[in-house]
Amino acid sequence: MIDVKRDRDPSAYDKYDSSISNDKIGLSIHAPDRWQKIVSPIELERLLSTGDHVGIHVLVGDIRKSTFLMKESVSLKRFALITRDFMKAVRDTAGKNEGWFDKFTGDGFIIYWIYGEETNQQKYISQILSFSDALLSIFPEVMNEYRTNSTNFPAGTGLSLGVDSGLCTLVNIEDLNIIGPPVVGASRMVAEAEPFELLFNVSTAAWLIKDKDLLARDYGINIEKKYIKTAEYGEIGQEAYSVRFRK
Repeated sequence: MIDVKRDRDPSAYDKYDSSISNDKIGLSIHAPDRWQKIVSPIELERLLSTGDHVGIHVLVGDIRKSTFLMKESVSLKRFALITRDFMKAVRDTAGKNEGWFDKFTGDGFIIYWIYGEETNQQKYISQILSFSDALLSIFPEVMNEYRTNSTNFPAGTGLSLGVDSGLCTLVNIEDLNIIGPPVVGASRMVAEAEPFELLFNVSTAAWLIKDKDLLARDYGINIEKKYIKTAEYGEIGQEAYSVRFRK
């Protein structure tokens, strides 16, 4: 359980009037079941009220070639239904793995895990892996749904995932949202990830490297270091870690 209240005076919370119970920030959409075990309602309200930073793992998913899939659809209505059903699976799978559903981006999604203090950064790594494995496992079926609704089917279609971690701010912009460098970092990871690849930025992957051999032997999870081009590093490349699930 994340203790985001660590080293704080409990009496400091008295000045925050909680409106969380009124669900004014869309918790029924964004939060996993039993989210109160991850962060208390009072602490969530405090984070929203103060804008204080909190440690978060951010995962961005991208449906590769989604624009072409929409353009080549036999039925736009069916395309919308396929996408809707997949997003429901994304949200349900995130909730089962204690993840928060941030938003549907039009061609993908953003999920996050609130780990709180820096010393808790290793928390939820296993849930991120479980969530990613589940989605990458079902996406071939989703692809087939798109395929049977397409006049032409583009090569390179697939699901790519990118992860970064660090300090974010929870904000109420119509409803619950997150902002912060990890959102940008995860977006850059997914932009360079291949179809059916999960790409971690180095800060989060450090926890995976410690158990690399165990993960490969017992769970069929292969981890490899690679260098990707990003806006900051260009041709020099930025270190990242590729995760693939062997079936």
